Amino acid sequence: MRNVDNWNRLYRTQGYDLPWCVEKMPAWFTEVVNSGWMSPCKALDVGCGVGNYAFHLAQKGYEILCIDHSETAIALAKEKNSHPSLRFVIESTENLSALGEQFDLIYDISLLHHLEPGKRDEYAFQLSSLLHPGGKLMVCVFCDDEARFGKTGTFMNPVTGTITSLLWKEELVSTFEPHFTFDKLEKVPFDNYLRYLCLMRKQQQNPLSLDGRGQG
Repeated sequence: MRNVDNWNRLYRTQGYDLPWCVEKMPAWFTEVVNSGWMSPCKALDVGCGVGNYAFHLAQKGYEILCIDHSETAIALAKEKNSHPSLRFVIESTENLSALGEQFDLIYDISLLHHLEPGKRDEYAFQLSSLLHPGGKLMVCVFCDDEARFGKTGTFMNPVTGTITSLLWKEELVSTFEPHFTFDKLEKVPFDNYLRYLCLMRKQQQNPLSLDGRGQG
């Protein structure tokens, strides 16, 4: 992600009215939470925004580190969604290793599609490195059926001022499959459009490859 000044401006001028700052949890999210696929644990919210999803989970017993590169978003999150089980930290996706912690669950809701395509593989690797063995990853992302922008592929988003991608299933598989096993990869309704929902588990590590990274 880049253009943090644009994100700060958006949160400063529109705050909780931004379209992704949902008050009511989407049906797909509630279904996953109640399905048994995930249960209260130590979690990481990547790109937490104002923290509405994290606050919902904290009420169910999750302990969550919430990160966003927008200092304005983090300030709003602390103001609106303070909870003893939540920690809000200003941090970039490009510096995840600095967190110095491991988690049982990581979730990314509406962040991946703002990463430049060339940074997705490293992002997936960094997420896997932050998970305990068998840890889970949930990603919800713009898909190729996202029609609101009248675009396809990758383009400059006029709202956020960031590179935005409408991802294909094959792109998600190639990005995450080196490190994760998919439990689910399907399109779900979200905000009157369809998104890809990916539910994954960290693969067990195989012996290190030549570049120092596990093959699984």
